[in-house]
Amino acid sequence: MAHTRPLYVGEDAEKGIADLSLLAAAAAAECIVLSWETCDVKIACNMPLDAPAEALNILIAGEDGQYLHVEFPYTSHPVAARTRTGLQGFRPQWHAPIQSTNSPLPRPIQRAVEQSFTQRAAIAPSGLEATMVWMEAHGYTVNLIDSRPPAEAE
Repeated sequence: MAHTRPLYVGEDAEKGIADLSLLAAAAAAECIVLSWETCDVKIACNMPLDAPAEALNILIAGEDGQYLHVEFPYTSHPVAARTRTGLQGFRPQWHAPIQSTNSPLPRPIQRAVEQSFTQRAAIAPSGLEATMVWMEAHGYTVNLIDSRPPAEAE
């Protein structure tokens, strides 16, 4: 799992989001899961805000190019308490999810999906650990979790 580094608005944000694909490419992933908040990506990448502006997105993509994209739109309602960072907190009012298959994705998300599978040959030889170290050195947050069941004690 990787979280993006701090981003500057515009091209840097698009590159930072697309570079999340490095981890999947290094792991030779057959399937990836991406999640993002619509408004955050559009603002960061200087994209026009359109309806629904506020939505949590989850995308599951396979190396065959097929993917499932579900948007979970919401309306934010401010709450009295501030978060621990001092920002205004909010409570989401969730609306009906919108499910689509292979509909257009925001540019940086599309690049991340494509690069996850097309960059394997270039990135995988350097190894997952080396890619993780490089990403962390550039400000990304990376957590490797072994999903294999533990070996049975003999």
